Amino acid sequence: MISAKLVVTLLTAIAGYTGYAIPGEPPRITTLSHAELEQRVCGRPCQVFGFTWPDGEITIDEALAIGSDPAATSILVHELTHFLQMKSVAHPQPVTCQIWRDREREAFGVQAQWLRDHSGSVQTFSVAMRRLNLGVPVHTLCLDRSNIALPESWSKG
Repeated sequence: MISAKLVVTLLTAIAGYTGYAIPGEPPRITTLSHAELEQRVCGRPCQVFGFTWPDGEITIDEALAIGSDPAATSILVHELTHFLQMKSVAHPQPVTCQIWRDREREAFGVQAQWLRDHSGSVQTFSVAMRRLNLGVPVHTLCLDRSNIALPESWSKG
């Protein structure tokens, strides 16, 4: 169970980095086994640890030591960034591949900044960054000619 206090603390930090307003209602966060998360998000084995759905619900790998391991907690930071991105749009439009890439880039940047700020040392930060292998992936749905990412998949992180 991820504590409400931790979620508020993380949302506050993210808002400080990005300027996004924190909505009155926090996201619903559910934990799933890695296999179940892979199936729900990718439909097959894949490297996914968290996902933010279009309705703002966050699903996260139950094996992550969120709250005690900074690298694991940074994955929740990434997903909470997507939650705030979504809630900051007054009139949601179809998410283009460029919007998806921009949101991923920002979420990875916030994740790295939070991890840098919460690592005990440069060495700890460096090890955590190597473990996470952060980088902005090209979403496979953005490889078609439509330039539109399917709404249920734009926030994979």
